[in-house]
Amino acid sequence: MLYDNSSLTSPEPENEKLFEIVKRYGKKVTYPAKKLFLEPGDMVEGVYYICEGRTRHYMVDLEGREKVLYTLSAGWFYGEAPCSLQEPTGLYSKTELKTVMYKIGMPEYRNLIDNEKIFRDAVLNSYARKVLILRHEIENITFYSCKNRLLRVFCTTADTAKVSEGKWYDLRMNYTHYELSIIVGGARVNISKILNEMCSEGIIRILNRNIQLNAEEYNRFTLNHIE
Repeated sequence: MLYDNSSLTSPEPENEKLFEIVKRYGKKVTYPAKKLFLEPGDMVEGVYYICEGRTRHYMVDLEGREKVLYTLSAGWFYGEAPCSLQEPTGLYSKTELKTVMYKIGMPEYRNLIDNEKIFRDAVLNSYARKVLILRHEIENITFYSCKNRLLRVFCTTADTAKVSEGKWYDLRMNYTHYELSIIVGGARVNISKILNEMCSEGIIRILNRNIQLNAEEYNRFTLNHIE
């Protein structure tokens, strides 16, 4: 299968028993889009479970450049590491969409980890998947060109359930050039140049400002990146 990428979010399968536990012990909070709800130095004091919406978790250097580590959607936990280590977070956390979360306080979190297998397994799975995302991100930056990293983003967000004109896949997520530059670690001007090249080569097309991926390119890329 295609490797996960830090730009993506892969929601967990719906688990009613887990959700009942989260609702029973968590406090529901709703944030509007673009809300910065955590920043470096903040004590998390609990674990977040995302019910709906999407969040972005990133670092910023001294020049204001961002590096996204991952985006998370419904079914993900966030805050496991700082809670377990009892250390402040080192990341900025912001909602990308209107987002509904349940915040489980530290005492309840520790109790659930000790006594509820469903909850413990879900938290460990969420944390382990983030570790894999970061591992694959290191691989991307170390071994692949900016153009190849862009193609990986498009392939892993392609909506293969439907095809336009027999050869084009829509993307499940739409990005600005700036967002793509953050995701793949390239300058925005360079991203624009590469996108133009990919259009000329027939790898993608841009229709009504939305990127579509050539199905043949998707199949070729998938064939060469199977674990």
